[in-house]
Amino acid sequence: MSEEQTAALRRRAEAEHTSMQQVALAAIDNYINQPTELGRRRAVPVDELFVMFGDLAPMDLDRFRADQDEHVDGSAHFDAYLRAKRSGEAE
Repeated sequence: MSEEQTAALRRRAEAEHTSMQQVALAAIDNYINQPTELGRRRAVPVDELFVMFGDLAPMDLDRFRADQDEHVDGSAHFDAYLRAKRSGEAE
C-alpha cells in the first residue's frame, strides 16, 4: 500500500476504534460480497459521505443557481411518451 493509503486506513481504524486489519478485512468482505453486476445504490450512509466529501468546500448556492441559469434551458419541454406514441414506437 502507498503511504497515503496506509494513513487513510489508520485514520479510519482510529475513527472506528478498531484495528487497521479489521478495517481492511471489512473492506475486502464488502468488495467480495458486492453483486457482480454493478447497480446503483439507493442510499449511502451519511458517515460514508462525510469520509468521501468532508474535505470539500461548502457549496455556494448563488453561484450554483447562476450556473444553472447559464447552462440549462428552462423553457425546454420533452415528453418521451408522447414522442414515442406519435412515431408508433409505443401504444
